[in-house]
Amino acid sequence: MPPALLPTPGGADADGCFSGCCIVDEDGTPIILYTGVRLRSNPECGPLPPAECDLNLPFVETQLAAVPEGDPTLTMWSKREEPVLPMPPPDMPLVGWRDPFIFEIKGKQGNGREWGMLMGSGLKGQGGAIMIYRSESLYGGWRFDGMLCEANNTETGAMWECPLLLELTQTQASPKASAQTTGGIQSIHDSHTQLPTPTGKPASFREARNQGGQTDKAVESEPGNFQEMFGRIEPQPIASTSGKAAGGVSLLSRQISDLSIVSQDNGSGSSQQPAAQQQRQQPRQHTHFLCISPDAPTNPVLYWLGAFDHQNTKFILDGAKGPLKLDLGDILYAPNLMIDGKGRHILWGWLQERRKVGSYDYAGCLSVPRLLHLRGDRLIQEPVPEVSNLRRGQCWKTRHLSIQEEEMTPLEGLRGSSLDIEVVLDRGDASAAGLLFQGWDAAGEGSAAIVYDWERSVLEAIYEAPPRDMGATQDPDAEEDDGLRRVGGPVEADSGDVHMRILLDHSCVEVYLGTGEVLSTRIYRGHPPEDADAGISFVSYGGTANVKKCSAWVVKSIWKRDFQPHEQSSVFETIYEPVTAVMPMGSPVAA
Repeated sequence: MPPALLPTPGGADADGCFSGCCIVDEDGTPIILYTGVRLRSNPECGPLPPAECDLNLPFVETQLAAVPEGDPTLTMWSKREEPVLPMPPPDMPLVGWRDPFIFEIKGKQGNGREWGMLMGSGLKGQGGAIMIYRSESLYGGWRFDGMLCEANNTETGAMWECPLLLELTQTQASPKASAQTTGGIQSIHDSHTQLPTPTGKPASFREARNQGGQTDKAVESEPGNFQEMFGRIEPQPIASTSGKAAGGVSLLSRQISDLSIVSQDNGSGSSQQPAAQQQRQQPRQHTHFLCISPDAPTNPVLYWLGAFDHQNTKFILDGAKGPLKLDLGDILYAPNLMIDGKGRHILWGWLQERRKVGSYDYAGCLSVPRLLHLRGDRLIQEPVPEVSNLRRGQCWKTRHLSIQEEEMTPLEGLRGSSLDIEVVLDRGDASAAGLLFQGWDAAGEGSAAIVYDWERSVLEAIYEAPPRDMGATQDPDAEEDDGLRRVGGPVEADSGDVHMRILLDHSCVEVYLGTGEVLSTRIYRGHPPEDADAGISFVSYGGTANVKKCSAWVVKSIWKRDFQPHEQSSVFETIYEPVTAVMPMGSPVAA
C-alpha cells in the first residue's frame, strides 16, 4: 500500500510527518491529525514563528490534518491547507510540542460536550508534561486549557511523546473464576465488561456515540537517566513522579461522566469529601490508563494507572500506580489506542528494528493488536482473539514433558518462521525455564532464550544463551556482569505455573504472560537450512522443570496478496473485523 502521508515540499511538514491519531468526525468523516515538521534551516518553508512562540528547536512543529479522498479503503488522503494548530502557546518554556491525541470531553460549564486534544511536551529543566486543548471542531478553534499533568523531575524523561489516556474496564470476577483456558493460556477477553455495541453501521459518528458504540525526534533538555532508572530489574513500580498539581483527566466519555472523583486541594493530598464517600470511591481510583513515550525510541514506554479530576481536567500523578513499563522488551515505542465496534480497548505499537541502520529498507512493523483491561489494579494485555484466526494446518502438541537441567529438549517436527506457541510451565525444582531459539548463521545475532525466572519473578530474553546454566538467577544487584545481553523485567506472578504465549514472526517476537505482561524483542537468527525444524528447544536451569502442555501452530500472513488500492475491503479483514468507526492506528473517543 502507498504511504498515507508524505512530506510536502515547502509545506509545514516538509521535513517530516510525525505521530498523531485518527478520529471520526460527527458526520462520519475520518480525520488524521498529526505533527508536521520543517527544519529551521529549510529556506523553502516560510518564516519562523514569532519569538514568543518559537521553541528554538532544530525544527518547527505544526499540528496538521488530512481527510480521505472519497476512498472507502482509506488508501488516499488529502491534506487540509489550514493548520489545526499553527504554533504553541506564547512564552512557555516547552521542549517540544507534538503528537496530538483526540478524545471527547464534557464542556467546561457542564453543558454539552466538546473535543479534547492531548499534546506531548515537556518543561525546560523540570521534566515531561502533557498539554490539553479544547474545541467544538476538530479542524480549528482549539483553546489551550493548561496541563493534564506534569513531572517535577526528568527521571521519566524531559519530553513526553505520544500521550495516551483511556478509562479501562475491569475483569468482572477473580482470575480463577473468570479465566478461560485455551492451550494452557489464561484468556479473559470474554470476561471483562463490554461497552454496548451498535447494531449495524451508524449513519454518523454522533449516532454511533448515542448508541453507545465507537465508531528520532530531538529534545532540547537532557533526557532522563534511563539506565539508572530501568537498568536493574526490581519487582515493584520503578519510580515515583509527582505532578506539581493534583488532578487528573482522560477520555471523558458517557462511561465516566457520571463518575465522582476524589479531588485534592492544591496538591496537599487532603480530601475535600466525606470519608465514607472516599471509601466508596477508592476501588475506582486506578481506572485510568495514562501512557507516554519518553524522549526517544531507545527508551521504554511508561504508563500509570490512576484517577482524574473531572472538574479541573487533570490526571492525578500523586497516588497513581507507576510509572511502569508497558512492555518489558526493547523495541516497542509510540503506541496508539482505539475502541472498536465491540467496545474493546485495543493498543497497537511500533516494533522497531535493532539491526544496523542501512541493513534494511523499512521502519519496523506494528505489534499484534492488544486488548487492554484491568484485573484489580493491574493492567492486563493480551492479543485480540482474532489473531488465532491466522493459525493454519495441524496443531503441534506435547504434554507432561520433563525438561532436564542444562539440556535442550527440541520441539521436534515443528517447522516455520512464523509461529503461535502456547505453553504452560511447571517449576518443578528449577530456578528458571523457557524456550531457546537457535541461531543459524553468522549474519544473525545468534540464539536467544525466552526464560521465566521463578527466583526473581522476572521474564527475560537472554541473548547468546547456552543450554548450560548461564546465570538466569543472577542477583540483579550483583556488580559483575555475566556478559550476556538481557532484555526483560519483573512480572506479578500469581501461581507456580507460568502461562506463556509466544508470537514469532521471523525476527519479531512478542511474549504474552497469563498475568498480563508482555515482552517484545527481536531475535536475528539468520536463515534456516532448507527443510530444517523451527530450531526451538525447551531449556531448564537450576533443576528440572515440567511442560504441562504446549501447543504450536504455523501462522499465515495477514496480507491479501492480491490486494489493490481500488478494492472495497480492508487488508486486515482476514484477522480483524472491518473497521468502520476508527482506523487501526488508534485514537479512542467517547462512546
